[in-house]
Amino acid sequence: MKFKQLILLGPPGVGVKEQANTLSNRWHIPHVSMGQLIHGAIAKQSAIGLEIQSYVEVGELVPDALAIKLLRKRFEQPDVMLQGWVLDGFPRTLVQAQGLNEWLLKVGQPVAKVAYLKTMTGLLINRLSSTENHEPIPAIRHRLAHHQQETAPVLEYYRQQEQLTTVNASLSFAEITQALAELFAEEAGAARFIQDESELNSLLEQEPLLVVDCMASWCGSCKLITPLIDQLAKTYKDRVNVMKIDFDVNKQVPKRFGLKGMPAVMFFKSGELVETLTGVKPYQAYNAALSRCLE
Repeated sequence: MKFKQLILLGPPGVGVKEQANTLSNRWHIPHVSMGQLIHGAIAKQSAIGLEIQSYVEVGELVPDALAIKLLRKRFEQPDVMLQGWVLDGFPRTLVQAQGLNEWLLKVGQPVAKVAYLKTMTGLLINRLSSTENHEPIPAIRHRLAHHQQETAPVLEYYRQQEQLTTVNASLSFAEITQALAELFAEEAGAARFIQDESELNSLLEQEPLLVVDCMASWCGSCKLITPLIDQLAKTYKDRVNVMKIDFDVNKQVPKRFGLKGMPAVMFFKSGELVETLTGVKPYQAYNAALSRCLE
């Protein structure tokens, strides 16, 4: 899977942090939480942590310059620079949003996709009143209104930069996760990802011919055949559904089909596994296997 950079924004109670953590695990990339960075810096009593602590103790927002400096320190670490990231808790202001974009461009990184999780105020009030020590409803309404006012310039900036997507957060948690994942669907190449075994089962019931590349994001050999599988999908797009499935997210699938290694490309006809090619093969081998299925 290709390099991903995603900023998650949303009001209190919408589940931004939980979605960020889920996507981090799904994509095997770092989850960068501004709240955790702040608490970590304070706990270490680092120079920047001591500066930040004076604001946190009196309930003030961390100044833009300090917030950007703290985030940059984390983003300069190899895991983030090389793997990508999912970010929550930042930016809080227009200056922070602009500062992050400017820094990313300066270090040669693309600007991030931004997703705003939007849902009905009544739903948020119900969640917050039942989970946060029975906070009075007027206080919750004030907090939500303040967030909306604070976030509006940031959202408008990202809208103008064509980075923003609004996601319906009234859906189930899993549906929201899927909607967020689909922001990067075009980066998966011509062959899109099967999300779980349930979707695989549905495809096996529905598709007369199905090709599934069982791979993992950390697997070097898998990366070698990715363009071959994408080419296969493009070549046969009108006749065969060619897809990928992540081994790490669906560990039971290789066991179910007796796969002995990765990459493993499975060819199904009328729901039955008829051939498996394991290891790195030339494009002609995958093309020939699919041609046999079409006979």
